[in-house]
Amino acid sequence: MDDFRDHSEPTDEQTNGRHIMSSSFIPKATKSARQDFIARQCDHFLRSCAMLNNRVPGLLFTRFTQVLLDGVCAGLAFYLAFQLRFDGAVPLRYRYIMLVWLAGVFVLRPFCIWMLGAYASIWRYFNLRDMFSLSLAAALPSAVLLFARIALAKTFRVMAIPISIVLIDLGLFVLLVATLRALRRAGFEYWRVTSSHRHRAILLGTGDTLASGVRQVSLQSDIELVGLLSPDKQLRGRRIAGFPVIELSDTLPDVLVSYCVDIVFIAEATLDIGEIVQTTTQFGAEVRLLPSAANIMRGDVRISAQLNPEHVLNGRNAASLEKPHPAVVSGFEGKNVLITGAGGSIGSEISRQVSRLGVHKAILLDRDENSIFELQNQLVAINSTSHIVPIVGDIRDRHQLQHIFDQHRPEVVLHAAAFKHVGIMEQNPCEAVLNNVMGTRFLAEIAIAFETKRFLMISTDKAVRPTSVMGATKRVAELLVRSLAASQGHSTQIACVRFGNVVGSRGSVVPIFLRQIAAGGPVTITHEEMTRYFMTIPEAVQLVMQASTLESNGTIYTLDLGDPLRITHLAHKLIEMSGLKPGKDIKIQFVGVRPGEKLHEQLWYEDCPVTPTSFARVLAVEGRAVPGIDEELRELEQLAFARQEDSVLQLLRDMPIDFRVESPSAMIA
Repeated sequence: MDDFRDHSEPTDEQTNGRHIMSSSFIPKATKSARQDFIARQCDHFLRSCAMLNNRVPGLLFTRFTQVLLDGVCAGLAFYLAFQLRFDGAVPLRYRYIMLVWLAGVFVLRPFCIWMLGAYASIWRYFNLRDMFSLSLAAALPSAVLLFARIALAKTFRVMAIPISIVLIDLGLFVLLVATLRALRRAGFEYWRVTSSHRHRAILLGTGDTLASGVRQVSLQSDIELVGLLSPDKQLRGRRIAGFPVIELSDTLPDVLVSYCVDIVFIAEATLDIGEIVQTTTQFGAEVRLLPSAANIMRGDVRISAQLNPEHVLNGRNAASLEKPHPAVVSGFEGKNVLITGAGGSIGSEISRQVSRLGVHKAILLDRDENSIFELQNQLVAINSTSHIVPIVGDIRDRHQLQHIFDQHRPEVVLHAAAFKHVGIMEQNPCEAVLNNVMGTRFLAEIAIAFETKRFLMISTDKAVRPTSVMGATKRVAELLVRSLAASQGHSTQIACVRFGNVVGSRGSVVPIFLRQIAAGGPVTITHEEMTRYFMTIPEAVQLVMQASTLESNGTIYTLDLGDPLRITHLAHKLIEMSGLKPGKDIKIQFVGVRPGEKLHEQLWYEDCPVTPTSFARVLAVEGRAVPGIDEELRELEQLAFARQEDSVLQLLRDMPIDFRVESPSAMIA
């Protein structure tokens, strides 16, 4: 990531702890004192232009004033042309010619500019096309002067203007009037930048779409463009409008973290928008489409002009997060924290938030080395002060877990590792048991043995009256954790947290819908009446961090997720956000409930009391009294080891976890 470096001067915000990046995406370089001086003088000059623009009365920017200024520039350019031609000593015989034509060009040049429509352009938006029109209008009087010089000079003495003066005059006039307009634009843009709160944005696209996208984004006063990304390898290292282009491969997560990006603009509709949306929403940023005219004409545009799926989450702004609660900061600051499943959607966000809390050591455990590698780079990019310990391992390996605890002595364990995909686990029940149940048991038992202060397991709303293998194994894990918490002889505080679907996670329905809309449909939904609880990953993790600090003894916490959202309504809203009509432009197809799926989820049993906690959106659920399951647990693990899938399923049905499989019409919980 050598192309992404910060060269801005330190600010008060940086000294207060916030990492502020430069607004120009400049490659790393060593600036000399002379370059620093020039940069400061340029900034001072722009500030002066902005102040002048702001203080000059509006009357001076009228058309009449512009015509008058151009007339003055015409006279000044003509006068300077004579002075340059004759080295400041204009011969007496040319002075009369100069004075006569001074009055002529003062009127003639603004008149030609007016006739050719160049005054229709707005000075504060002056661009190359306006420059071309201005130059063409300025060349017309010069052509008249040249014609007069060649055809009439012998007849009329006043026409005997040296040809070199005509050419010098044209160049000087264009330079002067273009400078006036450029100063007006520079001052206006500098004032606009410094007078408003700006959202940091990156732009994704190809060569042509990036160029047009930069022009569009630059017109928005509340947007600060910090970089360009493109899948086109030929653009790597090139610059567009002063911004270097970085190849879009695996760099998007690093850029989002390093540059605190608020908005991702997609300027090319043919990119893999679903994957971009999934990655971006996972980091709490918004996605917006910035299509080119070619995309619109070809019909490539199938995605919202404002791709922020959180806008349909019951009307709440799910992406806006509060600062960490003081209790959370004190609960993690200076601690050694173990995060299992750190490479996943939830685990990686936990790792990012934990690393910002000043923990002494963040131990990242995951089976996927690529995910751990990417996460480590991201944490390094945000300049985390915590010591990052990446570990490739498996929670089912008891000996490795013991080695990790013995070497690093974690004081807090956040257990996010689990098999979560309902459909896949229906086909692999033994793996679900070994990972979600046995792995959790190993981890919790070792945490207790090493006197870990707090142990928190992340569960799911699918554990309440489970209808899937995944939900059933998570419910067994909840009972296991409660049983260990109730055992005597340890001081470890043990808890579980349940929440629903997270927008942008791997396999989430929102990126799937967006890919289907981008492809022109159809959008596939399992059942018309299906509902789910939704929240964003950063929001869910922030609440999980709060729950982890509460005094617990096997407590099950749930999060305030608002009202459940109908999947059909979500699909309709995403299609409408695209500027398309559901059922007409994009078809919706109902494909039937898949094995293990519910129509509706619930966060707790009806007969379980729910009480508030010291955190407004974290609720404590009083668990049901459940008989011991130690014998069933041992048998379940043995059957899973033996890969006896039918016996595993039957034992799960026999255990006191309300596991059942019913017809879609009966699936109400």
